[in-house]
Amino acid sequence: MCLCCSLFDDHIEKYDVYKVETIGDAYMVASGVPVLNGNAHATHICNLALDLQQLMKEYRVPGSFQRKEEVKIRIGIHSGPCVAGIVGRKMPRYCLFGDTVNTASRMESTGQGGRIHLSSDTYKLIKQTGIFTTVLRGVVTVKGKGEMTTYWLISSCQSSQVKIREIVQAENSGKTRGGVQFI
Repeated sequence: MCLCCSLFDDHIEKYDVYKVETIGDAYMVASGVPVLNGNAHATHICNLALDLQQLMKEYRVPGSFQRKEEVKIRIGIHSGPCVAGIVGRKMPRYCLFGDTVNTASRMESTGQGGRIHLSSDTYKLIKQTGIFTTVLRGVVTVKGKGEMTTYWLISSCQSSQVKIREIVQAENSGKTRGGVQFI
């Protein structure tokens, strides 16, 4: 797991995302906090998720030269408001709280290995960009939330970097809220 986290750390540098923490085998990143970026957070997180998914398709566990098994990570993404703050005195940490964080975690836990699971809130944001391919997963029963319509993120077209810049420029001209995602 430590090696995967190092690989992930190297890849998040390419995107407007912030590594919040690792908890056990979970790796949590957010976009739109601590610096707001409007609705661009969904695009950044989705592109990172696709990048990490591809990275894991090529990754092989060290010492498993005979095994050709793919490492299949579950990725869950949700967008919405959250509360953020510094917690602790001896070892202060930047933490995120709220229903958005919990829902993102539920997207991951109700997902499938090798797939990227989206809430309908994130789906609505990325649909506006026209750069992502998604598939309706359907209605899923989510602990603490009830039934939710969710989607699988499949791919992103090549022009995404241009679109990201356009979205950021457009969003920086007005006041919007950021969001948080859990990977």
